[in-house]
Amino acid sequence: MTIETKADRGVKKGLFMGLISGFAAITCCVSPVVLVLIGVATGAEAITLGDTLYYTYGWAFRAFGLLIAIVAVVLYLRRRQACSLKGARRHWRTLATLVISGGAVYAGLFWFTKYLGIWFG
Repeated sequence: MTIETKADRGVKKGLFMGLISGFAAITCCVSPVVLVLIGVATGAEAITLGDTLYYTYGWAFRAFGLLIAIVAVVLYLRRRQACSLKGARRHWRTLATLVISGGAVYAGLFWFTKYLGIWFG
């Protein structure tokens, strides 16, 4: 039986927040893949839609992911009465986990969808 510490729970929350924000930031590329997987669109349509969304509106999707990350950090720190620089330093593991996991999800899904685009293209 393991005992879960506050730091462990904070890291898990950071991981969850990072996954959500990273996924929101790359939705422009993932949504066409989902359309293909459920049979609504063809591979060629999905590539065209993905290119349009990424190159035209990619900045908006990334800004949305960043906004989700900022809101998650503010809510997390407020719930712990630590919404200050000192509080952020105290919860650095959670914040670092959020940044790393969000970046990893974004990069991983970006390269996965690029690979699918090359494969289907």
